[in-house]
Amino acid sequence: MTWLAVKTFFKKVYATVIKYWQYFALAAYTAVMFVVLRKSNTESVKQAFKMSKESHKEELKVINLAHKEEITKRDKIVVDYAHTVMKLDDEYKKQNLKLHEWEKKKVKKIVKETHNDPKGRAKKIAEEFGFELVLTDDEKDLRDVVDF
Repeated sequence: MTWLAVKTFFKKVYATVIKYWQYFALAAYTAVMFVVLRKSNTESVKQAFKMSKESHKEELKVINLAHKEEITKRDKIVVDYAHTVMKLDDEYKKQNLKLHEWEKKKVKKIVKETHNDPKGRAKKIAEEFGFELVLTDDEKDLRDVVDF
């Protein structure tokens, strides 16, 4: 090789380094950090990964538990809906009427809205379908407190 060829080669290398200096700086930074972290913090990095893994497992447990609770609530609402429609159907049969599909949808909506309040559900259904709400003796005592 001649001196001219070597000089041309280094000019090309210099031009490449100037153009792509960010990549070279990133590679140098990565190499330095690898050496520094490998020597001093190997154990702490392992511990951090282990803690992260355990935290992820706990999060999954919480998510699965919440999912099971939602399914349980949904199943209860479905059972309440079926029971309420059955009662309404019986009441309609007593009056020689037929429960229509739109009425079943209306009952389903009421059940969803009042799934934690059976008395409120009974009141709403009585108002919606024109039934007379019959109170037990205990509920009659509450009539003064709660407007049925």
